[in-house]
Amino acid sequence: MELQQHLGHPHPLVFHPEMNHQSEETICCFGCKRKGKGPNFSCSECGFFLHKGCAEAPIEIQHHPFHRDHPLILRQLSSIEEQGGDYCKVCHCYIGEQFSYCCSSCKIAFHLKCSLLQRDTSGNFIEILHRTHQHPLLLMDNQNFLLKYRECFGCSTELVNDSYGCFDCNIFFHKKCVELPIKISHPYHRKHQLILESDFCFCNLCQVSHSGLFYRCSICNLDFHSECLPPSVIKDKKHHEHPFTLLLRPNSFTCDACDTQGDNVSYICSTCNIQVHKDCISLPRFIRLTLHRHPLSRNFFLSIHFHDSRTWDCRICYKKINMEHGSYCCSRPNCEFVIHVKCAISWENKFWYDITELENPDEFKELDESGNLIFRVLRETKVGDNVVAAEIIHSSHDQHSLTFNDEINDNKHCNGCMMPISSSFYYCSCCDFFLHKACAELPRRTLLWFPQSSFRLLTDGIFKCWLCDYDCSGFSYKTANGLVVCLRCATTPHNFTYQAKEPHYLFYDAENVSNCSACGRRRDRKGSYICKDCNFVLNSGCVTLPKKARHNFDEHPLKLVYEDNNDYPLHHWCDICEKERDSKFWFYHCKVCDNAMHPKCVLGEYPFIKLGSKYKYKGHPHPLSFIQKIDYHPLCEKCREPCQDLSLECEEHGCNFVGHWKCLRVFSEVYSYHH
Repeated sequence: MELQQHLGHPHPLVFHPEMNHQSEETICCFGCKRKGKGPNFSCSECGFFLHKGCAEAPIEIQHHPFHRDHPLILRQLSSIEEQGGDYCKVCHCYIGEQFSYCCSSCKIAFHLKCSLLQRDTSGNFIEILHRTHQHPLLLMDNQNFLLKYRECFGCSTELVNDSYGCFDCNIFFHKKCVELPIKISHPYHRKHQLILESDFCFCNLCQVSHSGLFYRCSICNLDFHSECLPPSVIKDKKHHEHPFTLLLRPNSFTCDACDTQGDNVSYICSTCNIQVHKDCISLPRFIRLTLHRHPLSRNFFLSIHFHDSRTWDCRICYKKINMEHGSYCCSRPNCEFVIHVKCAISWENKFWYDITELENPDEFKELDESGNLIFRVLRETKVGDNVVAAEIIHSSHDQHSLTFNDEINDNKHCNGCMMPISSSFYYCSCCDFFLHKACAELPRRTLLWFPQSSFRLLTDGIFKCWLCDYDCSGFSYKTANGLVVCLRCATTPHNFTYQAKEPHYLFYDAENVSNCSACGRRRDRKGSYICKDCNFVLNSGCVTLPKKARHNFDEHPLKLVYEDNNDYPLHHWCDICEKERDSKFWFYHCKVCDNAMHPKCVLGEYPFIKLGSKYKYKGHPHPLSFIQKIDYHPLCEKCREPCQDLSLECEEHGCNFVGHWKCLRVFSEVYSYHH
């Protein structure tokens, strides 16, 4: 079937009853700019494409409800600005290069999709009168631009299906909300009938006030949002095999699904003998989260699942789990991972642990990290009973090979995590390059317990860690949408035992805003590590502080100390900055010289940027490298102050460009990468 010369198009258009799946994602309709779906007309010579509905749109519409005074004329792309302006009169969005209906007399225009309202068999627009609204309501399909990002006035939820709307008042209703009965008898209020109204009301069920459709008993002065009145029976076999029946009692109850209190309205399953909130009926049977690598299944009675009477802690909040109420636990045999239902459905936790619903646990696929390493073994050796790679080529330093060494050397720092060398490592015999064995063996792609599905390892660049907020060089893990974390944060688990003055079992609490036990500062944004058994708290910056450090003020290694037991007031001073220390907070100490120092004075403002690292500054044509001037302090190109702090210096011979890092740094999550 061919349609000749549509809207002046010079080639014939061929009809296609269906669109192939590949074309749906790549082709857009020239009429409405929506993706190609369903029946369509297309031009084989130039790629011109129209949905069937757009191609068959009438050339002229008389007495359109949006503009009854004059006819609306269908215009193609070149005529929009001449005939009706740039913006749709209905949805107020830019029209751009697509078809529109215009009134040349009034100089107004409407999107094609905003204009094509539904009609009855006689060709008339479908309008209804509703007792809750003074104007006629027009029926619109869900493709209408006017419905995009709008909420139903009746129930305050998103408009996803065909809807009714009033253009004059700019309010819209779901079709199902308009079709609500005017009068009902409901078991929640058996005394009198309830009458449908539309206004601002305080709901006696949900205890929330908002505008919309509600049912009122004027005799008892009771109001109920239309969406709050519970149905008598709920059948949802996707989430539970038996129907739930409404139970109305003026008593509180403990929900068997989420172990929280409920009032008045509940649902019972007489087969399973459980009582739950209405919202808990639709809890997913299976979920996945980044904190655990197996799918989790919902259980109403944990004691039946594990067949014993042990007590269990939730692996998110580390509070006790009630064995007689609902939880999510690992679906794999012999895996004892359990979390509260309320922790699983928390919006905060859904972000942090990327909690998503699974239709079936068989959908779950673990990330395969085999063949995912970024080094090549040149030679192996035996260390004790283990065979290790004695010499490797690592992608972060492929110009030289790296040699294995298992002697601790805390005078040197790992180029991956920027921490002192505290375990077996690889080193370059030709240059100052070191990698912990654990850092060298990190996979190219992995899952972390933070949000996002997959992280990719980057081995170069200067960046700001999303979690600890430090500026860093070295290795990092990055997501597809740009979230970057340093290796120290990436390799710190969600829960572990931290050995301070005494051992503390820590876990990450995303909502915690307590002061850090190490530095006294509070983090309002990203939570902290907190002790399961006491008030001990560490933020992400302090939990990765090196246990040992060095500073040129003292020739001996400095040890991180967690409490100052010396009561002598003159002892509570920093020997570097000569300012007072708070004895409650951590400090570095030299046992030989009895020097005590603030961690920031020992480590500096930027402890995790290695001197000599490269940086490309967009305001300078040559590559720059990080330096720390000791004897000679040139003036910063930006602030004209001496460069005594961490600075950048041009590597180009004859160029004297130099500047403070704090002056040149770009304020974004990732500053610069070099590959």
